[in-house]
Amino acid sequence: MTWFVRFTMKSFMPSVDGMKGIEATDLSAFLKELRRDAPFNIRLGLFLSTWIYLLTPIFTVWLPLPAFLLTEKLRDKHTNRFSTHRFYLIRSCALMIKMMAGMCWGRDPEVRKALGCDELPEDPGTWRVGE
Repeated sequence: MTWFVRFTMKSFMPSVDGMKGIEATDLSAFLKELRRDAPFNIRLGLFLSTWIYLLTPIFTVWLPLPAFLLTEKLRDKHTNRFSTHRFYLIRSCALMIKMMAGMCWGRDPEVRKALGCDELPEDPGTWRVGE
């Protein structure tokens, strides 16, 4: 499952014009922390949103293929149309994916430095699911 989430997040946040994308961050560590610490509803939402993204190219680019089999150009088109789809449920899935990817991307020290933000302090670990 992690491969699919990674692929989906990379589709939404690639490197662009000198700004590093999510593939250049520590995505593996972020997903491990997310799996360990996030509430069930967040994990379920990301899981379902990922699968909806992967299985909907038939509605956005009119090809009956999963998103990971599309060419890069078609995948970009699918991602854009998925993010701006007229059905709210589809756009909500895009928002969930972007939100989780943005949390990973935005905590990267190099990204924060490039944006002129201070480094984040160390996670105090004061809140975990089940505590």
